[in-house]
Amino acid sequence: MKTQIQVAPSRGVRHKGRLRLSFVALACSLLWLVFATHASAQSISAEDHLDRGSVLAEKGDLDGAIAEFRLALELKPDDVDAHYNLGIALHSKGDLDGAIGEFREALRLMPDFTKAHINLGNALDDKQDMDGAVAEFKEALRLKPNDIDAHYNLGVTLRHKGDVGGAIAEFREVLRLKPDTAGAHFELGGALGQNGDVDGGIAELREALRLMPDDAGFHNSLALALRNKADVEVDGAISEYREALRLKPNFAVAHYNLGNALEARGKHKEALVEYKTACQLAPKDPAACNKAK
Repeated sequence: MKTQIQVAPSRGVRHKGRLRLSFVALACSLLWLVFATHASAQSISAEDHLDRGSVLAEKGDLDGAIAEFRLALELKPDDVDAHYNLGIALHSKGDLDGAIGEFREALRLMPDFTKAHINLGNALDDKQDMDGAVAEFKEALRLKPNDIDAHYNLGVTLRHKGDVGGAIAEFREVLRLKPDTAGAHFELGGALGQNGDVDGGIAELREALRLMPDDAGFHNSLALALRNKADVEVDGAISEYREALRLKPNFAVAHYNLGNALEARGKHKEALVEYKTACQLAPKDPAACNKAK
């Protein structure tokens, strides 16, 4: 679970002024005004494309947003915000190479653009270039040491790399800066469990659920943690899986996990129902479908 920095509105500023002309200077002034108005119109048009693109992106119309950002760049090729926003839209569409190129261009134009470093890191992580991602998150933190998104995303990537201790430190820093960050409690819980501190992980997962009680994924993860305890809490796990499925009935993984927990309790008929449901929802999942037979 990573955080992506959202699109930025146009930073263009439109200046309005007053023109006082003498009769003698009128012709030259009008000629200047034609050229100035044309240049201003181009600038405003680029900003309008950028603003329209931002609105379309917020509405989920990524194709429309990409088209608007490209039109803005045709008029203003060095517009940092247009490159940055285009990168976000391309990343959301799954075009990682295109997104990386746009974020790099934004950073060429503005090397201290912290949000661009973070989103470049996200794109690199999705492309499995985790070393490159870590470098970008660390550069963001050099520029802005208390940036919560940079600490959080660095933690996620470090965990992907297997540096669980480093990830734990980053999630704890997020929570020092903003204690009510549910995602950081969730990730910290997973990292602690991965590091052998199952009880500590369960405590963090419960805190994540206190902050976001309707997150089905959080309930599923807490159930898994309860089953990993030395004194296994199967009934507690079953309760959490059922709550996850109440919130998200088509959650195939939770159906499969509930089946496992019911089977551990000797409730084989109920378990079979869950396996069959999981297989129907995820027919390419061999684990669920094999148990559904």
